[in-house]
Amino acid sequence: MEGLGVAFLGVIALSSVVQAGFLIGLALGARRLGRRVDEMQQRLDRDLRPVLDSLSRISRNLAEVSDTAVLQARRLDDLVADSVEKIEATTSLLRSFVGRPLGSLGGILPFLKGIRRGIEVYSQFRSHDTVVRGGRRRYAEDEHLFI
Repeated sequence: MEGLGVAFLGVIALSSVVQAGFLIGLALGARRLGRRVDEMQQRLDRDLRPVLDSLSRISRNLAEVSDTAVLQARRLDDLVADSVEKIEATTSLLRSFVGRPLGSLGGILPFLKGIRRGIEVYSQFRSHDTVVRGGRRRYAEDEHLFI
């Protein structure tokens, strides 16, 4: 049995050596893989860093443009509102200035119409007076057409 125990101990020692070699190989592979990952990360940092910086700068510029556009839109809104208020004030002021004189003309217009009608009646009486006094009427040659 002693021979069998030594054989088993030899097999155990051999398997331990194989296992140690496998672990050393695995550690070396992991080390190489770590180096390759580091190289890849450095290359990505080197290649992508300018792109990321550019994107960051673009996003900052867009934010500034957006802020400026919002500010300009507010200014434009204030300007339009102020203009509308001034136009309304001017319109009401013009209505009050024009309304006062025209309001007094409301009483004068019937008076003027009366004077005009009076002049028309006077001119008709005057033409009738001319006919009575023996003057020539405008339509004297057309009298034979009327019954």
